[in-house]
Amino acid sequence: MDRINKYENREPGVSAMTHVQGRTKLRPKSVANRLVQRWKLNPNYYFARDVLRLIWGHKAFGVAIIIITVIQEIVALWPVSLLGQFVDRLSSGDIGNVVWLFLGASILSPTIVRGNVILRHKMFYETDYQKRVEMTLRVAEQGDSASDAEQAGSAHTRVVNAVSGITNATYHVLGSFIPVIIKIAVVSGNLLTYNRMLGLAYLASLSVPILMTGVFNSKMQVLRDAQYEVISEASGSGIRAISEKGSETACEHFLQIMRDRTVILFNLLLKSQLFLHAREVALIGSQFLIIFMALGLREKLRLTPGDFTKIIGYTTQVATAFITTASTLDAIISYSRAYHVYAQAHGN
Repeated sequence: MDRINKYENREPGVSAMTHVQGRTKLRPKSVANRLVQRWKLNPNYYFARDVLRLIWGHKAFGVAIIIITVIQEIVALWPVSLLGQFVDRLSSGDIGNVVWLFLGASILSPTIVRGNVILRHKMFYETDYQKRVEMTLRVAEQGDSASDAEQAGSAHTRVVNAVSGITNATYHVLGSFIPVIIKIAVVSGNLLTYNRMLGLAYLASLSVPILMTGVFNSKMQVLRDAQYEVISEASGSGIRAISEKGSETACEHFLQIMRDRTVILFNLLLKSQLFLHAREVALIGSQFLIIFMALGLREKLRLTPGDFTKIIGYTTQVATAFITTASTLDAIISYSRAYHVYAQAHGN
């Protein structure tokens, strides 16, 4: 890293040989090594590393969850297609067995979802046990908080938050991102079969809530760090206030931290809900953009009531999945900040 800093902070007037040496260090392998070293300075590197290690260590669970999630999302879109067929057949009276298929698909979809949730939670509890034991014993070996109950309580809370972050991220990475990818692919494909403009317009409109998600998380970073730090301090100061009976200093310290905690958590909730609602509005706008475009192209494309039922149903499912995934991504980034607070106090 010293070599990298020296290269970046090179003074004007260096020799030609230094310029040549600087250029030789720009080979792909050297650049890749520098990027890796830079990334290792970021606590998110270690957070991502631990998440990926957990997934790899439980790869049998991971593969099973991914396969079941793919099946789950394909089956979840089937009732929408059958509903469109049902609506189109109502006018002719020839319903056939569509209504029974619709009923069966509507029951099958939540059945698969429940099974997937059970499997994901089995993996969650296994990974939670593994990381909780590992990180708690690691902090215990350091011995920094052994002689002070408040510091020990704060350290334990930091471990709990960091472990919760890693295991929850593992849980959501496997089961929460695949649904929205599948839904966007299927819905865009269906819209493209109707009209190329509809499919491309829908894909383009989804870029707005995606960008909003990035902006939101960049603005929440400092507040999330404060959230996890004050939660840890509240735990430690509470233990101290209990253990030092009658100590006004300990009680006042605890009360001040709890006041700060209340303000920070409310501000975090307020901003989270406002940003989440803004993305919901953007997704509703995206949905109605397609509906209005389809209405304008109705005669040209010969769209039936069943087609509009499918368009509305598909885009509603995408909007729901997108909001769920965006909330999950917000949570994972928040979890990474919990790990950041832990890493600052105890190392990686």
